[in-house]
Amino acid sequence: MEFEINKPESEAELVAIFKEIFESDDPPLDLIVGIGDDAAVYEPGVDTEMKTIVTADMLVEDVHFRKRYHSYFDIGWRTAVANISDIAAMGGIPRWGLVTLAVTPDMSVNDIMEICYGLKAALDENGALIVGGDLAKSPDRMTISMTLIGESTGNILRRKSAQLGDIIAVTGNLGWSGAGLAILESDFNDLPDNVRNLVINNHKKPTPRVIAGQIFSNVNNIGAVIDISDGLGIDLARVCAASHVGCRIFEEKLPVPPEVKIVAVAMKRDYLEFATAGEDFELLVTGDESAIDTVDKALKAYKSAPKLTKIGEIIDEL
Repeated sequence: MEFEINKPESEAELVAIFKEIFESDDPPLDLIVGIGDDAAVYEPGVDTEMKTIVTADMLVEDVHFRKRYHSYFDIGWRTAVANISDIAAMGGIPRWGLVTLAVTPDMSVNDIMEICYGLKAALDENGALIVGGDLAKSPDRMTISMTLIGESTGNILRRKSAQLGDIIAVTGNLGWSGAGLAILESDFNDLPDNVRNLVINNHKKPTPRVIAGQIFSNVNNIGAVIDISDGLGIDLARVCAASHVGCRIFEEKLPVPPEVKIVAVAMKRDYLEFATAGEDFELLVTGDESAIDTVDKALKAYKSAPKLTKIGEIIDEL
């Protein structure tokens, strides 16, 4: 199906776009009804250990993204990743997505398709499908919301399970998103091109840690797990409050890449500001030292999995 660069004329046209992009020629056997009916229908697995995980996330123009420097593909990608990361933090596998999109009068059919392609790219990488949603018009700001359903046969990971003496560790690197956003918002150009491009690209296209979450859920003596998209400080505080414990973080151990530190120096900012800004979509995990070491070893067996860095410890509640 081909569309001209024009404005969508009706909801039926928008539904046709969704069907063209998201409808699979070889749908999973447990998907009974997909896009195009009043609702989607899927058949839950027969595994008695299977648990269903449901999350939702909303992105609003000029609050969570800005069209002047986030492409429509970026917006779709980040919407999917925000939800996938929440499923990963619970130890689940993302399966079924529902998207609600309110488009503004200036948006063309091609713009809407680019959002869909961004959504699809992120979901395809993690084995999930869009199976429905809703489309509407907005007079001023674009809004996009996703509900994502995941499944798990392992332990359901919680933020309230940190124990005294646990090691605190994080996946991947911290600071890409905060540094990238700072560059974009200030239009800061006094950086080597390779540094600027790498930092901005990592801001625009974060990676959800699904494999890591599944490993966490299958290792004994793992404590709390949380997606730190709101920022290391904010989300670690949530773990401590839910678990009734305190924590100690070692600044020198934070996995901040050298490129983020270069940006901080060039912009005369503290790199810790970037490291704690959030939206890197990494996972924070606590557990006894043996469990953390087991997870670390398991992650190293996957070429695409992130590194794991020990950054602190759980202590008595302050």
